Amino acid sequence: MAKDTLRIGVISFTDPRSTSFATEREEYIKRKHAEVVLVLESAGIQVVDPMKSLRDSGSKTYGVATSREVQHCIREMKAGEVHGVVLGCWHWTEPMLPLTVARELNVPVLLYTEDDPSWAGTVCMGAVGASLWESPANTHALTHSRLRGDLQGIVTWAKGVGATERLKRSSVLLWGGTYCLRMEHLQDDIAHLKSFMIGDILSEDQYVLIKRADHILAHETSRVERFIQWLESGSASIMYDARMLTPQSFKRQIALYLAARDRLAELDDEGVIGVSIKCQPELSVEYGVTACLLPSFLPFASDSDGPKSAIATVCEGDIKGLLSCVLLNMVQPDIPPLFGDVKYVAKDYVIISNCGGSSVFYAGNSLDANKVLPNVRFAAQCQGEAGGAVGYDGLPGVLTILRLCRVDRNYYMQMGIGRSLEITNDVVKNILWGQTWPHIAIDLGSDPTLLMRVIGSNHLSAILGDVTAELTYACRELGIPIIRIDSDESLREAWDMLALS
Repeated sequence: MAKDTLRIGVISFTDPRSTSFATEREEYIKRKHAEVVLVLESAGIQVVDPMKSLRDSGSKTYGVATSREVQHCIREMKAGEVHGVVLGCWHWTEPMLPLTVARELNVPVLLYTEDDPSWAGTVCMGAVGASLWESPANTHALTHSRLRGDLQGIVTWAKGVGATERLKRSSVLLWGGTYCLRMEHLQDDIAHLKSFMIGDILSEDQYVLIKRADHILAHETSRVERFIQWLESGSASIMYDARMLTPQSFKRQIALYLAARDRLAELDDEGVIGVSIKCQPELSVEYGVTACLLPSFLPFASDSDGPKSAIATVCEGDIKGLLSCVLLNMVQPDIPPLFGDVKYVAKDYVIISNCGGSSVFYAGNSLDANKVLPNVRFAAQCQGEAGGAVGYDGLPGVLTILRLCRVDRNYYMQMGIGRSLEITNDVVKNILWGQTWPHIAIDLGSDPTLLMRVIGSNHLSAILGDVTAELTYACRELGIPIIRIDSDESLREAWDMLALS
């Protein structure tokens, strides 16, 4: 499905007292309001601006000043289905006016003003913020944010809180359910997650993919051949052997991938933004091949059929790993997230390597198949009955690492910034099992001993770029404490804190 466009409402308030009217003030409010709208739209965010239809162009008053005007703005923003609202506190207003907006919209709230001593914006922000805390009609009133003189900060806030709101209006899908290989931490309280983080968590048997894959192999073989030709024309390396990656097993893996694409198209109206494939053992053993092409090519923007939507994909029914990936993808929608195992921890880096495939975007840090496929290797998988792994070496770059974890029913978000390193010979010598898998070496800048004491899973999620500021806003809205895994101090504090959870 196409990702839901981020929509933010913007309202600016003024002093309703007739004795305090000042044309200069109204012009100031109008100018500052326009600056907020411009910075959001320049970032590709859709703005719902009820001020446009609030009054006719000849009015001397610009800001919202009455309860009736507040209701007009609320109706406009409800119709626009905003994911958050910026309340312009440029000068004094009666706090009940913005409080009503926060109460009735029930979306994340940002109070914004300028650091300008000519006007009482600071006074207004303090009064409105305190009123939201004094009379919190919803959790967004308690978690509201405040910024002064930081226009780009509004964009960061919008991307962070907008991600959480869009998650609540979306679904994820578990093919094969959860609890692969009896890994207890892959499970979760689905009903509770749906109460605050995700709209729905759907579950289907993997037979829906098997049935469609068998149909493709029997009646639509040209689709499989076209995919192989696309790989070969893109200079991907396919290393067939007599046991695991045979032409027959590879075609079956491709058919599973195409079946997944077909099924997602059928579910387009369900708002699915991320999927998990359990794989083991129903596909890897009983069906006879691993599903490694799903986590490799579903989260990529093209294939043999041309451009397509990338969709976050994880393995083994990892619910918290999937939610970590879709949160990253909502914050950074143009880049697919990475998912994989913490395979090895060295002195100054960790190796993330999923068991047979992860987004091929990271083979070239690019959405261009011509830059990615030459770096991709298909070779024998080291587990399952048959099939190949989709391998590559990650490239240097800055990554945001994320992992939602749960300790005795309490959620925590483990987060950090890492440097993806070149896969040198010194790194390769530590890749002894699963050599045909994709590998990314990441320097988190923290003590690996401390990291391994508190790491919340054998799985981590990541995305290219630094989006920790956006994620901080998202976690605040969700009520999830953050543990920085790129900080020794934070890791030490977490070691003590988690024991008391």
